[in-house]
Amino acid sequence: MMLSMSADKTRLYEALFDLFHSSSGHSDLPNLYQALSESLKKVVDYDLLALFLYHSPSDTFQVYGLNRPDGSAGMNSYQRTVAAAGHPAGWVYTNQQPMLMSHLDQESQWPELLTPIRQFGIGSLLLVPLTTGDRRLGVLGMGFISPAEISKDQIDFIHRAGLEFSVTIDAYLSRQQYLRERDRLQLLFDLTNALVSKLSPDDFFSTIADQLHKTVSHDVLAVTIVDQITGELLLRDIRTESNTRLDLDRNVKEIAGTPTAEAIATRQPVLLESADFQRFPSHLYRRFVEAGFCSSCSIPLISPNSVLGTLELARTSPRKFSEEDVELLVQVARQIAIAVENVLAYRELAAIKEKLANEKLYLEDQIRIDQNLGEMLGVSPALETVRKNIQIVGPTEATVLILGETGTGKEMAARAIHQQSSRSSNGFIKVNCAAIPSSLLESELFGHEKGAFTGALTQRIGRFELADKGTLFLDEIGEIPLELQSKLLRAIQEQEFERLGGNRTIRVNIRFIAASNRNLKSMVDSGSFRSDLYYRLHVFPLLMPPLRDRREDISLLARYFIQKYAQRLGRRIESIPTSAMSILNSYNWPGNIRELQNVIERSVILSRGHTLELAMPETDTGPASLRATSTNATEMAKEKILKALREARGVVSGPQGAAQKLGVKRTTLQARMKKLGITRDYQ
Repeated sequence: MMLSMSADKTRLYEALFDLFHSSSGHSDLPNLYQALSESLKKVVDYDLLALFLYHSPSDTFQVYGLNRPDGSAGMNSYQRTVAAAGHPAGWVYTNQQPMLMSHLDQESQWPELLTPIRQFGIGSLLLVPLTTGDRRLGVLGMGFISPAEISKDQIDFIHRAGLEFSVTIDAYLSRQQYLRERDRLQLLFDLTNALVSKLSPDDFFSTIADQLHKTVSHDVLAVTIVDQITGELLLRDIRTESNTRLDLDRNVKEIAGTPTAEAIATRQPVLLESADFQRFPSHLYRRFVEAGFCSSCSIPLISPNSVLGTLELARTSPRKFSEEDVELLVQVARQIAIAVENVLAYRELAAIKEKLANEKLYLEDQIRIDQNLGEMLGVSPALETVRKNIQIVGPTEATVLILGETGTGKEMAARAIHQQSSRSSNGFIKVNCAAIPSSLLESELFGHEKGAFTGALTQRIGRFELADKGTLFLDEIGEIPLELQSKLLRAIQEQEFERLGGNRTIRVNIRFIAASNRNLKSMVDSGSFRSDLYYRLHVFPLLMPPLRDRREDISLLARYFIQKYAQRLGRRIESIPTSAMSILNSYNWPGNIRELQNVIERSVILSRGHTLELAMPETDTGPASLRATSTNATEMAKEKILKALREARGVVSGPQGAAQKLGVKRTTLQARMKKLGITRDYQ
């Protein structure tokens, strides 16, 4: 088919004027291109019109085609990206001269590059440069089904038409560039305002999603954060369009073999325009592709100290993210990194502040306890055995279970173990499980997030988190509810837990010491205490002897408490009556050291002179009552020695002797037997 064209120059100029008039006033490329097509059709009988717009950073042409030979029209009729180097359009663009290929079937210079054009049935092709002044925009191509012989005048006219059209194209591209720059600057401005305004994380991410939707087309947007302690990746926020669906856990742990992992490792954007399972073999990436996403962009969130996470965008179409898009996303990622770092720093400071406040309270409590550890004073063999065990287990990391009656000094033993350990410079955190209501015990141990329950107005750090790198003392552990014991077992065994109402796993490094005045083994047998928790705690049992089994220490402890409370009350106690000391030594002390401490404090308060006036709990003052108490205590002490002698078959000393069973020296036992009138003929 030959090119038909009017020879009347007037008509040619009218056509050019019509082209200029019809193309001005269009602000979108499809309508602008359609106007060019209709104007050129009046003077040029072509079959295919192609527009090659040059992209300098990638040295490529974005090709748009209209008016296919089958009569269809529209911008999607022909659209692709081709490399400029080695392409005939690239030669026209570089040399700024028209090129006519009259017989494509005979063309041998670019056979492979011209194959897509031949597929449209095109027999000849004319290419003219699109230029305005010194700015080169691209190339305009006209295709003809039949081979055509075009004169120089005809080529000059089409070249002139291309120059006129270039002005409109340039204006359109400039406007589009202006609008893009405006939207991108607005995005960065809004993100900066969001930072300054100290928006919540959710509001900040909503701002990102809303603004990015206007500037960079995408079907899914996600911001991921790296846990700086565990290295695990957490999905902080994810937004999808209404027609797409992506079901992913918000806590993603395994990210190896994903574009996200590569972006974090290389600190560079990772761009994909199609699935690549060989490069990214992870199950998570496969799920992503199966959800219908083709092209993706992973931008690392880089702070001065580390990679905080990634900004993720994806499309359901294979259209790759452009370099301009990536450049903008890198700038956005910088802003997000600042926001994320601020949020993480604020949370860390808030946690440190709360931890320091709690540690201050614990330290004040610890200071109030006399560091002289009066309750650990004594010379009895039973107490000496406890001291040796503390020296053995203290430097280790073993869990210790302290057993004994109430008031025997279990907490003092726990503190001594902590002081003997390598953790002595860190916190000793105590939890009295019996003093906290069961409904609040879980929050007290593990902490809670804001809004976890009614009244949880702020986030709170629990005792486990507070004891990190130190020692946690669980006093009266037998009082913990059965339903909480399983979570406590996991926290002790795995050294990890979640706050109440939270889903983030917190890892700690704690040495555990537990104590109880109850028979935990009997509780296990009755089903009121978990056997697995019992055996997890029963690593190194330590038995605290009752005061009645260390009577050699009573006078020493009594003098210590007298000095302590006399100094505190501003009193001066110079002597203790022999009768009072005898009563103290012979009393059975069911409340152990705590009862002795209270008796001495009450006695110091009631003493009117420099001599201690003993005030025992069963008496007011009368000597008759004191004698009755003394008699009862003597009978109890005598019966205990007799029982030990019967069990030892009359042997006083030695490994299986009565003295060993009572935890006293042989000479001490013999003196008591003489005092109580016990002979070898004890039966």
